[in-house]
Amino acid sequence: MNGNLLSYSGIVTKVKTLGSNLISMEDYNFISTITNVPDFINFLKKQPSYHDLFDNLDEKSLHRGQIERIIINAVYKDFAKIYRFSDQHQRSILKLIFFRYEVNILKGCLLRVFNQDNTYNLASFYDFFTSHSKLKIDALVASRSMEEFILNLKGSIYHTFFTTLYHSNHHTLFDYEMQLDVFYYKTVWRLKDKYLKGSELKIFSDCLGKQIDLQNIMWIYRSKKFYDVDNSTILSIIIPISYKLKKEQLADLIETGTIEEFLNYLNSTYYHSINDLIEEQSIELIFRKLMSTIYKYNSKKNPSSISPILNYLFLKEQEIDKLTTALECIRYQLEPKEILAYVL
Repeated sequence: MNGNLLSYSGIVTKVKTLGSNLISMEDYNFISTITNVPDFINFLKKQPSYHDLFDNLDEKSLHRGQIERIIINAVYKDFAKIYRFSDQHQRSILKLIFFRYEVNILKGCLLRVFNQDNTYNLASFYDFFTSHSKLKIDALVASRSMEEFILNLKGSIYHTFFTTLYHSNHHTLFDYEMQLDVFYYKTVWRLKDKYLKGSELKIFSDCLGKQIDLQNIMWIYRSKKFYDVDNSTILSIIIPISYKLKKEQLADLIETGTIEEFLNYLNSTYYHSINDLIEEQSIELIFRKLMSTIYKYNSKKNPSSISPILNYLFLKEQEIDKLTTALECIRYQLEPKEILAYVL
């Protein structure tokens, strides 16, 4: 424990400093009163985490897609700061987190292929990303077809994956994104045993394992409630990993015929608390709240470890989601109370 205390004292202090710049409840109250997009950007320009990203940009010329792609760079920028502050051992752990960001950036490139969207922006994260990733980001951003996109993935771990998927029956953007998520979870679940050991492996496995369980529950729930898909289709998007939700329980949840049956069966699993929340909250909100509790609990229980870093990066990602939601609400000129309801 003393070794961990000394090893993590500096980086945990750095994370606490970054945490002090998170958007506060008072800030969200103010955001809810903003009535136009330029004023929203001006607010971000005054925030330490977003100032550098927007400082030299004209708030009147940016549209929603551009703003969203710039905002996401705030978490990448903070990750780069944490990475530069870490030692070699900590960097080996952070590689697992970087893999998630690499997948997210790859999704952004995919969106360009399908929608011919030319607003992709890595901002200040570009230099860090290109020096730590094997992806040929400039070539991928310039890709205008899946054939070209896959060709530009040669030399990366994604080339065989996308080639196989391309020659299957899964050709929509939704298919590629869902299967890429499954690929990510399977890969990082395997790699964690290579990079971590002892308490760090236990902490990371607990956070990731529960996230996988909850992601599977959310996907099954949404498939049954909102989409008319058969069980074989649901099975194709499920992450084939079990943690607290056992393999047979996962199979039984897929086989349930109705939402009522699904929730009744879920009540007999480790995640029975979802039933107490589902009537008043969306499954996405429940997912975020439970993951927030998991990260916060591990951070308090293991203050001199990777936990505070994982917790901070989760909070930062949630902040970006909230800001993106607020931006959409402002565009539609919702009332302050409505904006706060959607954001919080």
